[in-house]
Amino acid sequence: MPVTDRPRADARAVPAGADGWLRPLRATFAYARERGWRGYDPYDGLLSPLARAPVVRDSRSLRLTIIQLVKRSPWNLRALLGIGGGVNPKALALFLSAAARAPADAGLRDQTLHLAESLMRVRTGDPRGASWGYHFPWQGRAHFLPAGTPNVVVTSFAGEAFLDAHAATGEERFLATALESCRFVLEGLNRTVDGTGVCLSYSPLDQAAVYNASLLGARLLVRAGLRAGRPDLIEAARPLVTYALARQQPDGSWYYGEAAHQKWVDSFHTGFVLAALDVYAGATSDPAVRSAVHRGADFYATRFFGPAGEPYYFPGRRYPYDIHSAAQGVLTFLQLEDLRVGFGDRAERAGRWMIGTLLGRNGRFLYQVRRSGKVRIPYMRWSQAWGVRALAELARCGVAHDENLD
Repeated sequence: MPVTDRPRADARAVPAGADGWLRPLRATFAYARERGWRGYDPYDGLLSPLARAPVVRDSRSLRLTIIQLVKRSPWNLRALLGIGGGVNPKALALFLSAAARAPADAGLRDQTLHLAESLMRVRTGDPRGASWGYHFPWQGRAHFLPAGTPNVVVTSFAGEAFLDAHAATGEERFLATALESCRFVLEGLNRTVDGTGVCLSYSPLDQAAVYNASLLGARLLVRAGLRAGRPDLIEAARPLVTYALARQQPDGSWYYGEAAHQKWVDSFHTGFVLAALDVYAGATSDPAVRSAVHRGADFYATRFFGPAGEPYYFPGRRYPYDIHSAAQGVLTFLQLEDLRVGFGDRAERAGRWMIGTLLGRNGRFLYQVRRSGKVRIPYMRWSQAWGVRALAELARCGVAHDENLD
C-alpha cells in the first residue's frame, strides 16, 4: 500500500493511460513552485492587523468571528483585511512527499532537496524534538495557539515527508529528522490516559483529545519504526491505537474528538484515521485493528462519496464539495485498495472528479463547490498541496487515467 511503501502486486504492470495524471500533476506543482510555495489558508484570518487590536486580541469570541468570517466568505477578504500570503509548513510537507513519491518521469524529484531544506528551516526550535506548526495564530473553541506553536498534525506530516525524502535520496539526515519528530510526538505533547490507552493532545498548550490527530502521531511512529528498524517506536503507537479503537462508533465511524463540541464526523479526518490504523495493522497484523479498518472503510466508502467520485464533507450531505475531502479520498482508497474490490476505481473516480471540477486552466486548484457556486479562492495548503499530493500518488500507483475522457 502506498503510505507504507509496501510493494504493489501490480507495480510491474502499469495500466495504459496511467501517465494521464502526469500532465495535471506537473501543472499544479509548477503553480505552487512559481509562487515560492506561498499562499493563503482558510484559517489565516488572525494574520490581519485587525486581530492585534486590543479589543480583538483580548476576546476569544471576536477572534473566532474573524477566522470564520474569512473562512466562510465566498469572496477573498484578505486584501481588505491586510492579510498576505505565507509559507505553510504543512504545505511544504505535502509538496515534499509528492516530489519524493512521484514517479521519476513526473519531473518533480529535482525539487526534493530544495523542499526538504525549506521544511528544515521552518522548524519551531522546540527542545523536545523536531516539530512544526502553522504560520498563523489560531483560535479554537477551547484554546488559542499563537503562530508557530508546534502541533502533532503538522509535525506528523513533516516527519513522514522526511521519511519519503529519505526513501527517495538515501540521505541519512532526513531519517534522523524524522526520528527527531518522533521524539516530539512522544515527549512534547500532553496525554489523556485511561484503561483503553492514550490520546495525544493537539499541541503542548492544550489538553484536547482529538482522535485523528493522535493517530497521525501513531502513524508517524510506525512508519519511522519500520524504516529505521525501531520496533520500540511501533510499540509506542499501540496505546494510541487502542484508545481510538475503543471510540469507534457502531456504524464504523469516529467522532472528531472527545469533547462535547467535537461530536461530528467528517470525510478527510475519517480518512486520516483509516490510513493510520491501516499502517499499524500492516506492521503488526493485529486482527482487532484490521476489523476496525474494515468497518470504518465500509462507512467511509458508502457515506462520503457519490457515484461520480464527488466527495461529501459530512456523511451523505451533498454540499460543500471540498478539495481536501477529494484528495484524501484518493489517498485513502489507494491505501486501502487491497481491502475492497473497487477501491482502486474509487480512487480514480475521485481523482477525475477533482480535476474535472476543481482544477483551473492555470494549474490552480479551487477550494469548494457550494450550493451558491464554486469558491475560487486559492489556498496553498488546503487546496494546492493536497491536490498535488493526491495526483502524485495516482501517478505513483499506476492508476489508469484517460485524458480524452476529461
